[in-house]
Amino acid sequence: MLKLSSPLSRRRSVATVSRRAAAALAGCVLAMAVMVSAAGAAAAKPKHPVLAFTPSPYDFGLVTTGQSALQTLTLANSGGSASGAITVTLSGPAAFTVVADTCAGTSLGPGKSCSVMVQFTAGVGTSTATLRATAKKSGTTAVVALTGTGVSAHLYWATTVDGSIDEANLDGSSPQAIIAGQDSPFGVAVDSSHLYWADTIPGTITQANLDGSNPQEIVTGQVGACGVAVDTSHLYWSDAGSAIAATGTIWEANLDGSNPQVIVTGQNFPCGVAVDGSHLYWADVEGAAIMQANLDGSNPHVIVVVANKGTPSGVAVDSSHLYWTDVLNGTIGEANLDGSNPQAIVTLQDDPTGVAVDSSHLYWSDAAGDIPGNGTIWEANLDGSNPQVITTGQNGPRGVAVGPQ
Repeated sequence: MLKLSSPLSRRRSVATVSRRAAAALAGCVLAMAVMVSAAGAAAAKPKHPVLAFTPSPYDFGLVTTGQSALQTLTLANSGGSASGAITVTLSGPAAFTVVADTCAGTSLGPGKSCSVMVQFTAGVGTSTATLRATAKKSGTTAVVALTGTGVSAHLYWATTVDGSIDEANLDGSSPQAIIAGQDSPFGVAVDSSHLYWADTIPGTITQANLDGSNPQEIVTGQVGACGVAVDTSHLYWSDAGSAIAATGTIWEANLDGSNPQVIVTGQNFPCGVAVDGSHLYWADVEGAAIMQANLDGSNPHVIVVVANKGTPSGVAVDSSHLYWTDVLNGTIGEANLDGSNPQAIVTLQDDPTGVAVDSSHLYWSDAAGDIPGNGTIWEANLDGSNPQVITTGQNGPRGVAVGPQ
């Protein structure tokens, strides 16, 4: 006799088959996904070595004639096998030189990198060069085009009594006000395209073109803006704060003034500010000290206690030394970048306030007690020898900067 299954049994059988089919389909999809992923990974990472520099290309930008700029270029192997021994060559004018190289003679494995540091010393006009890394055994090459432009340098300074930003040639000749109508400008900084200055009483940071045109406030609402510094990506400035102790701050913002934020707090009347590739430096006026912190403001600490309980004001930094003015003791001080071996290298000044440095000279202002016409701009060799007045007749000069015209 034929035995018929019930409708419920048939539904259960159909459900079982459906589940098995779904599971089988899912397994096929997963297997295909793994195969596609593996194929994609294999396609993304070739078996042979692949070398490339970053950044590439690289433009050193505008650099003051006679000054130097450094850039580290990273060479990475994104391929699937070792490169073999690498040869590094730099072709172009003598303005470009390799000053450090961890790549030459190295075989880079997959995912490994090395670096080459190139220095550009500016002449007149634009120069170009080519940095090349070649792994002869594997036939792999990486190339980066380098560009740099030399421009003439000028001195810039703030004049508080006149409410102006002034400019002169590096030898102090042809001084002139390029910006007027400011309230109490103090700190000055310059990069390849703009001037920046801190105006203390209105509490602003202002930006203008190098010729003084198109001045505009880019930061407002500060209590007592004093010093200002600039690097390739950020502005830094000090706010002296109120008369209450430990209300001074160090700030950071983008070059257009956007995203201003406090990065150091609890300071006692911070004023002059300087920056290099790894640290910030500033003068602690009330604490008679020079301070240092990382670029993000972390780890602020004293690196120089100014002699004789002096009054530090301006700060400048080059590749090997830190410099500061001491208003009370009438000196220009110098120390190593970690603050060691501090010493006075210029003495017998009246009222030294701002200071700047280039590859061969120091420059500083002497406010001379703000007596009209008695203020001066000075120059000396980097060791403080041969100090001499290069500009006279100033009315309360303050912060000083050196940069392109």
